[in-house]
Amino acid sequence: MAERSQTASEAGNDIGADEIIAGNVSKFAAVPVGYYGSPKKGHLIFDACFESGNLGRVDHVSEFEYDLFIRPDTCNPRFRVWFNFTVENVKESQRVIFNIVNFSKTKSLYRDGMTPMVKSTSRPKWQRLPPKNVYYYRCPDHRKNYVMSFAFCFDREDDIYQFAYCYPYTYTRFQHYLDSLEKRNMDYFFREQLGLSVQQRQLDLLTITSPEDKTDLENSVMQKKIKIPKLSLSHIEDEEEVRDYGDDDGEFRHSKRQEGRKSGEASAHKSIEAVVARLEKQNGLSLAGSASPEDLFVDPSEGVEGTDGLDAAAVPRALYEELLRGYQQQQEEMRHLQQELERTRRQLVQQAKKLKECGTLVAEMKELRDLNRRLQDVLLLRLGSGPAIELEKVKSESLEPEPELHKTFSEEANTSSYYPGPAPVMDKYILENGKVHLGSGIWVDEERWHQLQVTQGDSKYTKNLAVMIWGTDVLKNRSVTGVATKKKKDAIPKPPLSPHKLSIVRECLYDRIAQETVDETEIAQRLSKVNKYICEKIMDINKSCKNEERREAKYNLQ
Repeated sequence: MAERSQTASEAGNDIGADEIIAGNVSKFAAVPVGYYGSPKKGHLIFDACFESGNLGRVDHVSEFEYDLFIRPDTCNPRFRVWFNFTVENVKESQRVIFNIVNFSKTKSLYRDGMTPMVKSTSRPKWQRLPPKNVYYYRCPDHRKNYVMSFAFCFDREDDIYQFAYCYPYTYTRFQHYLDSLEKRNMDYFFREQLGLSVQQRQLDLLTITSPEDKTDLENSVMQKKIKIPKLSLSHIEDEEEVRDYGDDDGEFRHSKRQEGRKSGEASAHKSIEAVVARLEKQNGLSLAGSASPEDLFVDPSEGVEGTDGLDAAAVPRALYEELLRGYQQQQEEMRHLQQELERTRRQLVQQAKKLKECGTLVAEMKELRDLNRRLQDVLLLRLGSGPAIELEKVKSESLEPEPELHKTFSEEANTSSYYPGPAPVMDKYILENGKVHLGSGIWVDEERWHQLQVTQGDSKYTKNLAVMIWGTDVLKNRSVTGVATKKKKDAIPKPPLSPHKLSIVRECLYDRIAQETVDETEIAQRLSKVNKYICEKIMDINKSCKNEERREAKYNLQ
C-alpha cells in the first residue's frame, strides 16, 4: 500500500489521479521526499482500512501541509464526497493543514458553516472543528477541483485522531439495529431480503403498516401497484420517536397498537375531549360548566358524503367558524384585488392611447421643422445671399406654400426659433457645379463634403467642417468669442469668427446628430460642445504653426 501511494506521489501531477486511487491507505507514513527509514515522531501515519473509511492517497507537501485524495463512490468515479480516516504518530502541539483536493461537488454545506468531525481515543465523542479553521474553494492547482482545507493542532501524542465528513453510521450498526427490531416481533414491522449489492451486502425491504392491510399490501407490491392504506382518526395515536445514537443493543421504546377498534361513539368522544383540552391550552378557550364538549362540535354520528364508510371526523364548531371567517376574508381580498387589477388595466389602455397620440404629434412636429428649414433656405436665396438659382427648381420640390400663406410662413420663419428636424442630407443641401450650398451663401467642395459625412465622432466632424468653411489661415488668427483668454495677463483679443458661419456649423452638426437620435436632451448636450471643438482646432493650428517656426529657426541656425 505504501508503494502504491509513493508511486502516485511520484507522478508529479493530478492527471489521472482518480484512476490511480484503487484502495484505502493502510498505516501509510507520509514522510518527506528523499527520506528513508522508519518514521520519526511527527511523521504522520494515515489509515482508512476500516468500515466506512475512505482515504486513497496522501501527498506530503511540507512539514505542515498534506494533500489528501479521497476514493470515488463504488461503480461511479465521478462522485467523491465522503472521507473518514485516522492519524497517529503525532507530536504534541504539532500544527498541520489538511487539503482534501478532489471533491466533486460544486455546492457544499462547508460553504455555509458546516465543518468536519473529529474525535480521539481519549475523547471518543464526535466534535466539529471551528468554522474559522475550515475553507472550501476551487483550486486551479488541482484541475480546478473543489478543495476543502482545514487546520488542526494535535495536543496529545498518544492519541489516535479520526476525521470524518460528518457523523459516520456504518452498515454493520444498521444491520444490528434492524436485527434488534426484528427480534421484538412487532406486528406492524416486516423485514424481507430483496437481494444482494455489488459487494454482496444484504438489501432489505422494510414494511411498516397495520396487520389488517398486510395482505393487501403484499398483493399490490407483487403487482407493482402500491396502494396507500386508508386512514381514519380512530387509528391515529400519539407515539414517541426514539433515536438511538448509542450502543446497538440499547432499549427502544415503541408504543403498542391497541388490538381491535373501539366503538364509533367512544372514539369520537375521546377525540373531542382531546381537541377541547388542546384548544383550552393553546387558545385559552374557556368552556361553560353547563356546556358539554358535544355542544361545541358537530354530531360525530352524522355521516360525511364520499368517505366510503370511514369514520366521520368531529370538527370543533368554533374552529369551523373561525376558518369560515378567514375564508370569507380571503374572498373579499380577492375581490378587491380583481377590481384593482381591472382599474390598472384601464389606466394602461388610456396611457397607450396617449402615447400613440404623442407619437403622431412628434411626427407632425418633425415635418413642420423640416418645412421651416426649407422655407428659410428659399428666403435666403431670394434675398440674394447666394448665387442666382432658378426658383422653378425649388418650386418643383414643393417647397413654397400658397401665395396667400406666403406672408404667414415668412413671418413664422423669421420669428420662430430655428430647430430643424432630421432629413436626408441631399434633400437639405443644394448641389450645383460640384459644390454644396450649406446656407447663408456658404459653398463647399462636393467631394470634401461627402468625405466629411463619413467622419466618425462629433469632434472630428466639427473641426473638419470649420477648416472647410474658414480655412487654416483664417482660423489661426481668430477666436470663437473674440474675448482674450484669462490665462495670460497680456493676451491680446483676436477677431471673432463670423456668427452666421458658426450657426451653419451648428446646423450641419444638428442634421448629423438628428439622424442618430431623437432625444432632445442628448441633441442639445452634443450641440453645446461646438465652440469647444472649434477652440481646440484653433489651438492645434497655432501649435503646429509654432512648431514649424521652431523647426525653420533651428534649420537656419544650422
